Amino acid sequence: MKKIMKWVIGIAVIIMFSFFYAHIAKTHILYDNRVDTSKYMGTGVLSGKIEQKFVSEEDCLDGITIKCSIQGTPADSTVKISLKDDETGKIVAKSELKLKDIKNSKFNVFRFDRISECKGKTYTLYVENPDGDVEKTLGVGFSYEPKTEKGTELLINGNNVDGTLIAKTVTNRFDMETFCVVLLFVLYIVFFVKFLYRLFK
Repeated sequence: MKKIMKWVIGIAVIIMFSFFYAHIAKTHILYDNRVDTSKYMGTGVLSGKIEQKFVSEEDCLDGITIKCSIQGTPADSTVKISLKDDETGKIVAKSELKLKDIKNSKFNVFRFDRISECKGKTYTLYVENPDGDVEKTLGVGFSYEPKTEKGTELLINGNNVDGTLIAKTVTNRFDMETFCVVLLFVLYIVFFVKFLYRLFK
């Protein structure tokens, strides 16, 4: 009986660990990640703003992650984003990052309060670097692939551009695929260690 209880408790602990581990920041890319990164285009320091339309694939949104590149050596700079629901015309989310919090040539997460009932809706993402110095090339720039993906539209400084911003939506949720992978991996390790123990006992 004690042996059965140990197994039950052990399996329960493994399932709980896998369950909590599977709560992740799930991302959906707006661009085509099969495009070679060497083909990406750069915006340089913005004089206006980026407008990126996209259709949400998730029911909830908790943030946007964007690839940012620091241009020159600015003393300080801020990147601001806002998200508009194209159906209502209302701004539903805002976020910003200071220069000290921006990782150069990396994806940076702009978090905001959760937006619900998003799936299938069209949104416009606005990206600005209001204190960037275009003349001295001091500020933050962004990357985009040189083709327009389905359901998207890109404007840079008010001009239509054939491209898609290198960005992803972020949703904090339980991911079944991650849960299954972690659960199977942990079970494999447990049974493998038990097998070795019996083998060399």
